[in-house]
Amino acid sequence: MTENKECWLKNECNQKDCGDFCMRLFKLDYLYKEALISAQQRKHVALCIDADGTDEDAFIKLKNIENNIEDFIAQGKNLYIHSTNTGNGKSSWALRFVQTYFNKIWLKSSLRCKALFINVPRFLLALKENISDRSDYVAHIKENMLTADIIIWDDIATKQTSIFESEHLYSMIEARIAEGKSNIFTSNLTALEMHKSLGDRLYSRIVNLSQDIELNGADKRGI
Repeated sequence: MTENKECWLKNECNQKDCGDFCMRLFKLDYLYKEALISAQQRKHVALCIDADGTDEDAFIKLKNIENNIEDFIAQGKNLYIHSTNTGNGKSSWALRFVQTYFNKIWLKSSLRCKALFINVPRFLLALKENISDRSDYVAHIKENMLTADIIIWDDIATKQTSIFESEHLYSMIEARIAEGKSNIFTSNLTALEMHKSLGDRLYSRIVNLSQDIELNGADKRGI
């Protein structure tokens, strides 16, 4: 890698000196920017179960998905990770899958949007604002929504969605499912709250067409 101390790959790169240009850094930077994943979110986060073994089975299932992420995406599979507890790894696991995928494909990947990280509350707010003031953020998501290999729909339901919001989410998610594209959904709501928030059709698409993994561990933020 380069001698640039700001290189975020420096702790995991095996290259001692690759000159002024690093192809891996260049391509990964491109893939992450297109995915709307920040520099902070690119960092590898250590994920661990509670001392009493809570979530051990869930972590085994999630690790198996990570180890086979290319097949998971190629087969257009979907995953629903949920918990009523916050800070116990839902979003971190979802990001880990994209990190692993990028590390596997960066060399052979073309320069196009391969993944998207969509924080749903932020997207819905931007979607409404986009009616009167065009949003590049919304435009980028809509432009790549059908072609991205995988989309993370983070915090898919945090409140009661309006008809406008639920119809947009439904049409986007339904289109991806019809195209055989992979999706990962995360939520802090119970099944009943999720159903109430999203309505019958969207709830059915997410829950019934996804592998369902529930986390019950404690909040580990700051540990």
